[in-house]
Amino acid sequence: MLTPIEWWGGLIFVVGALTHHMVMGALETKAEGISWYRLQMHVFYLLPAVVLAGYFYSLEHTALQYAYLAVLGASLVIVVVMLVQEMTGDAGDSDSDGDEKDKQGEGGEATPVKEGDDQEPGWLMSVVGALVLYSPVLVACGLGCAKAWPMVQQLIY
Repeated sequence: MLTPIEWWGGLIFVVGALTHHMVMGALETKAEGISWYRLQMHVFYLLPAVVLAGYFYSLEHTALQYAYLAVLGASLVIVVVMLVQEMTGDAGDSDSDGDEKDKQGEGGEATPVKEGDDQEPGWLMSVVGALVLYSPVLVACGLGCAKAWPMVQQLIY
């Protein structure tokens, strides 16, 4: 029989896998070259999964503790990078010329924009959406930090 933490850990893995599948399905694929954003997104979900898996094991050897701390550090770095990209938007991928062309009609005159069209959510809704969408990753990193703190104290002293 599973203990409650193992059950919740399994739930986090399942929700994380579903979120990863949903996010990766929403990203468009390009036939040429390496899609760095897709690669970043894979790393964004896989490193916290490794951290969460390591959370359930006792890491008694010093080499395992260092490896766990290295994976946790890399995971935290990619989480910060991805959340900053999410909050600021992808500046390199935006197309400002396309927005101006969409607002003009066929004859070049501006068409009125209706009140419900093309409104972007505020920063608070963007933060809430990112927190909900990336909650499995954030929980895994939080649990990893909780486990890593005593290891860091033990390695320092």
